[in-house]
Amino acid sequence: MRTEGASGSFAHEWEEFDSVVKIMRVDSINDFRIFHNWRSGPDTPDFDHVTLVHANNGSGKSTLARLLSPATDASGWDAGVTVTVEEAGSTRQVTSPDHPCWQNVVVFNQDYVQRAVRVHDGTADALLTLGPDAVQRQKALEETQEDLTAASRSREEAQEESKNTDRALSDYAKKVADEINRSLNYRYGRGYNASSVKKEIDTGLDDATRSAVDEQALLSRARAAQLDLQQVPSLPPAITVSVLAVRDLLTETPSVPPTGEISLTPTQRDWITTGAGMHDAGDSCIFCAGTVTQERLDELQELLTLTANSLSERARQMAQQLSTDRDAVDRWLTSIPLSSAGVYPDLDTRYSDALEAARKSGKQFQDALDSARRALIAKSEDIHTVPPLDLPSGNADIVGEETPDGWPTLELEPWRGVIDEHNRRTAEFAKDTAAAADRYKLFVLGAHREQYKTLQASFEEARARERRLSEEKTRLEQRIRELSGGEFDPGPGVKWLNDELCRLLGRDELELQVLDDRNYVITRHGAKVDHLSEGEKTALALLHFLGSLEDRGRDAKDLCVVIDDPISSLDSDIAFGASAVLWGNLLGMLSCRCGGDEACKCPAGKRMRVDQLILFTHSFDFFRNWSNQLDRLPASLFKNNSGLSYVQLELRTRWRAIGNCHRRVPEWTTFGATGRYYKSSNDDGYKERTRLRSEYHYLFHRCATAMITLNTGSATTEEQMDAESLLPNASRRLLEGFLAHRHPEHMGGKFRESLKAGLSHNADNPTRVLLDSYLNRFSHNEEATMGTTLHRPETAKMLTFVFDYLHRLDPRHFHGMCTALKLDPHALLPRRTTAFSQEELAGRTLCHDEQCPFFPWQEAPATSHP
Repeated sequence: MRTEGASGSFAHEWEEFDSVVKIMRVDSINDFRIFHNWRSGPDTPDFDHVTLVHANNGSGKSTLARLLSPATDASGWDAGVTVTVEEAGSTRQVTSPDHPCWQNVVVFNQDYVQRAVRVHDGTADALLTLGPDAVQRQKALEETQEDLTAASRSREEAQEESKNTDRALSDYAKKVADEINRSLNYRYGRGYNASSVKKEIDTGLDDATRSAVDEQALLSRARAAQLDLQQVPSLPPAITVSVLAVRDLLTETPSVPPTGEISLTPTQRDWITTGAGMHDAGDSCIFCAGTVTQERLDELQELLTLTANSLSERARQMAQQLSTDRDAVDRWLTSIPLSSAGVYPDLDTRYSDALEAARKSGKQFQDALDSARRALIAKSEDIHTVPPLDLPSGNADIVGEETPDGWPTLELEPWRGVIDEHNRRTAEFAKDTAAAADRYKLFVLGAHREQYKTLQASFEEARARERRLSEEKTRLEQRIRELSGGEFDPGPGVKWLNDELCRLLGRDELELQVLDDRNYVITRHGAKVDHLSEGEKTALALLHFLGSLEDRGRDAKDLCVVIDDPISSLDSDIAFGASAVLWGNLLGMLSCRCGGDEACKCPAGKRMRVDQLILFTHSFDFFRNWSNQLDRLPASLFKNNSGLSYVQLELRTRWRAIGNCHRRVPEWTTFGATGRYYKSSNDDGYKERTRLRSEYHYLFHRCATAMITLNTGSATTEEQMDAESLLPNASRRLLEGFLAHRHPEHMGGKFRESLKAGLSHNADNPTRVLLDSYLNRFSHNEEATMGTTLHRPETAKMLTFVFDYLHRLDPRHFHGMCTALKLDPHALLPRRTTAFSQEELAGRTLCHDEQCPFFPWQEAPATSHP
């Protein structure tokens, strides 16, 4: 315990305490839910260490609570939010959800309940998981297990798909390999298979190259058997007479023979020549048996020489020589093969064409020789003529070897080219067929490459999916190990939970038992259950929230705790227990600001368990209870500006003109004159707040102030809309409260029956019908109807009926309420200028207050109704 002498130390402690961030107010919200370009008013009170807020549903309280927890959900900050905070005695504005100050703000709301309580419905052990971390991890574990199951199933499907596509790819590759092997007579052996195709498929010829290849010719070359060498064709023997000599002789003009020349006929010349040749072996004459002398032989020879030199004789001999040459050409033509047998099949066509060209040129050569020979014979028979010499021009399309003496060309080059190609192949047979086979293989691979690539892409896609799913399966398995074996925030102990749960619920039927580091078993009266009501879930979440404030090494005295509607879903009979648990765990755990306990007497002052508490509630009973407890705190706790100062606020929605339309806008007001601590219970503000803590007083005051504003004509359009939209409900609740006390026998029944009991006399049925119809129709319509203009001008009149009804049944009660709330009865009751009739007085209780505006107009009735 600190002593008062350590004042310097106290100042130091206060400086450290003041460095804690405290939320002062929400300045602006650009666009989130009910808040549209919202700004806090200039008279908006600041939040305090304890801020108690009463706000009806739909007024924006849950929205504010969510905005004050950006560490959990920062979605509302996207549109723009500004909050004023106090730190180290100075204020500044925070506009970012990432500001460090939010790390010390913890919020209890429905989001927390959803995050912190999870019942595993239908499980054998009736498991319950408590705490946001545990629930989140348990959810993550179950979701991960579901993901693992799905991933495993998908992986199996992917494996099957991968196998199928791989099989289809291999089958197709085998089909291609079989085609190559069959086409090439298994040239590459049985070892050329699907694996070979997979390796070589990319080397296949492209479509452009394949289109220029003669597939059948290429295959023939690849499958050809080795043949013998073929003889290269040669020209026939050279012609002994040139065309020029023939032409010269044919055009030669005969000359005068020399002296002694003997003119012999060709027959004679032949006879002499033959006979002279017979005497080469003997000199006997075969006709006369005489001796042929040498002199006679010389004379014959000279005769023959003279004859040979004659023009006719030379033409005859040249014709005879050409005849001999033609016989040689005939033999050459006969030697040309009749078919292409003997060459490689793919050369057949070229070889046949070459042979035909050779035959054609040989025939042309024969025709040329025949033409020349006939011309020479004609010249020898008549040396004075010039016979024509017509020689064929040959085949101009074939370029061949020309004879040196002007005769037509023999076309041998195509023939020789084919034979050379054939002989080259024969000489290089192994190399050539291997190249042709390789080329054909590439041709087939190219023909199947596109289909193969399609199957390969399907296989690779399936294999990639299988790999991804395998990696995902491994990752999920690792994640499950982490979630299953990780450490969890322990939160409050199970004994504390059970004790506080019993205190909150007011009964001990519900009990938790620890199952493991994440889960509890739920029992009710000792029997396991697998279901909790929403109120019980909220109660458990609230207890866990309060018991976990110091988790993760947090210091509770540095925290700002925001509670949003802690009893919104609790049963009404445990609302008081929830209020008590909250008070006991937050304001009931006092300590000295110096660090000592509650008994410390130092001047530092007391503080609650946390630094700041902001409590929102829609329940007026809950609000009233806390308001009363705050106002009853000892005055000593508020010395030295301690951490127990408080403010009591209301958050109401008002109709305001925004642009060309009207909107419901949340606005802050204080509960009572200031909403803050009063030093004395005799203070008028304190008394007013005390009266307003009664819901009946609160509703009476609210209806009365709204009616006065409407009747005096000072109400703005927005204030009139507020009254028109909200007061039907408030006035009905006011009447329900009054009638529940006046006629308790009708409590819980129909509102119409309670009204009827209050006005039993039939003379005032119209008033009863008006109140019943109006209040029943509009009392539950707190929300603006979209597309419908809000216009209820009868509101002020109906409120007059309400207060007249109260005065009619119990004038003493009415005037007592006006006195307590400092209201003028003349402003609430309708004006009269005539006395009440007997029929009107029959349904009224006489008012004995001489200040009552109705007092002068009452006549003594025969019987009064007490």
